[in-house]
Amino acid sequence: MKNLSFMNDQTIDGQLHNKHITPEVILQAKKQLHSQGWALLRDFEHNLTSFAQLFNNFCNKLTFDPARDFSNNMSQKVDAGTSAIGLHIENGNTPFPPDVIAFYSQKSAQQGSQTTLCDGQQIFNAMTPELKALFNEPITVERTLPEVLWKRYIASEHPLLDNPEQVTIEHVKQMMSQIPGQTASLNEQGELNYKLEFSPLIKGNEGKLAFANAILGPSFNYQKPRYFFKNGDELTDQLKQEIATLAEKFTIEHSWKNGDMILIDNTRIMHGRREIAGNPEERKLIIAMGIS
Repeated sequence: MKNLSFMNDQTIDGQLHNKHITPEVILQAKKQLHSQGWALLRDFEHNLTSFAQLFNNFCNKLTFDPARDFSNNMSQKVDAGTSAIGLHIENGNTPFPPDVIAFYSQKSAQQGSQTTLCDGQQIFNAMTPELKALFNEPITVERTLPEVLWKRYIASEHPLLDNPEQVTIEHVKQMMSQIPGQTASLNEQGELNYKLEFSPLIKGNEGKLAFANAILGPSFNYQKPRYFFKNGDELTDQLKQEIATLAEKFTIEHSWKNGDMILIDNTRIMHGRREIAGNPEERKLIIAMGIS
């Protein structure tokens, strides 16, 4: 297990740049994002405005999670209880997962709650031929979404909408027509029974495949999803545990320091969290997501 806090050769140090996020810092971060899939900025001057300005250099369009509260008009608060969170890509069970995400620690926990990062390319390379073949086929995720959440999501993604109250089932159909492999229907409670076919492997830089998805991830704000292979078999907890054990070999931890900002390639690097120890109010973490 490696700890990012001591990987100084991979940290962009604000002390070396007079605490200013300069064009040189942006270029260095982009190079690290391309080469290793993430970049850590430490000891820079920081607030929500500077975090927003930083992230705007890495995406052309912002995306959001309808279950999260906003910290400003481009970032959201991270609130997912205190239990450990499995590795996942952000919004991996949606039709439009972000390409890049960023975390900003306004206030860091005194103990525990380390963020975990794992390179999906390393996971894929270490898989047995049988596992590679199994996950090289599309998988279908199924879950039921409450009305308030699916309407907030459609409102944030539909180009002609800006208010959940405007959303109808016709807007859902319009969004679904953009990407194949989706089906949805409303039940009597106004909930959306949703299915999405996706690839658990993502092809990234130089055509390299990464095991990058939300199969091992949380369902704190949503109904726990179910995953089915193309032949109809359901993904078992035993197989999830096998993958989690493999992924742990390549997982690194980051113990947060106030002001830390981490940029993550969401098409390659999965992230999670160790259990929060102590008072969760000690920890204030902000997330931004976008399409590059």
